[in-house]
Amino acid sequence: MNTESYTIMKTESYTWRTAMLLFVIALAGVECAAGPRSEFVQRTITVDGDLSDWNGIKPNIVQGKDRLWFGQGMTPAQWSGDGDLSYQWRGAWSGDHLYFAIEVTDDRLVEPSQPSSFLCDCVEIYLDYNHQGGRRVKVLDGRKDWLAKCDPRELMGYELHFLATDPPRVYLDHADKYAVDKPQTDRFKREWAGNATFRKTAKGYLLELRFRVPDVPLRAGKTVGVEIGVCDDDGKGRESIMMWTGTKSDFWVTMDDYGKATLTEPPKLKSRRNDDGSWGIVVVGAGLASAEQPRPLQVE
Repeated sequence: MNTESYTIMKTESYTWRTAMLLFVIALAGVECAAGPRSEFVQRTITVDGDLSDWNGIKPNIVQGKDRLWFGQGMTPAQWSGDGDLSYQWRGAWSGDHLYFAIEVTDDRLVEPSQPSSFLCDCVEIYLDYNHQGGRRVKVLDGRKDWLAKCDPRELMGYELHFLATDPPRVYLDHADKYAVDKPQTDRFKREWAGNATFRKTAKGYLLELRFRVPDVPLRAGKTVGVEIGVCDDDGKGRESIMMWTGTKSDFWVTMDDYGKATLTEPPKLKSRRNDDGSWGIVVVGAGLASAEQPRPLQVE
């Protein structure tokens, strides 16, 4: 191998590394002014509390004071740091099912004793399944208190609560005002083909979830609005909520500030013939990621 060929090979190698780095960054998702983005990788997950199925899927890290939502009696003084409350989450999809793995750092878990699920240690998942934004509940009869009843025709997006209990208690909508003693777990299993598992960890707890959003088909390239919140009750009532987006808006009412999650297929590696007769490599992903290298290697 002469010096010129070695230089070409070395240069092409660095170019390929750069392309792959850009591809990995795109695959992981980026945060921008419009809100955070993530990807739901196409993969079948076994919901058993073992996260080995999630290997290779980059988690979304949610920590720091700027991710907290305050109000309704919650103040910054009630949060003592990431060891008090923080979390990371990952998403996947297969067929018409969504999968979530949420790993929560919580220095004190307590049994649910508050009147409503969202006042206890729990995970809240908000879905704008058509990625349309706007009001999550579109009132049809003109009433001012949209919580007074739950008409399925009015639900433009979903708000699901999962208590940090074994097994997790599930709450699907405000039909029973999220009363902690009226879980909708059986309905979750029946109508949503849902499955949820809970496991305590050294620093808090893990929730692994699988469900099908009723009447919502999934496909590669589809984008959904997602917001995830984790509530912390240390025994004297809810002290804080940490949000993926860090929104300060009324997230349970409007879907405008939700993050975006794109359903992707595994990236495919293809060869491509260049105009000069040489061969290159193209990496194609259904979501954010794609990269190409027209001349990945040259050897004499």
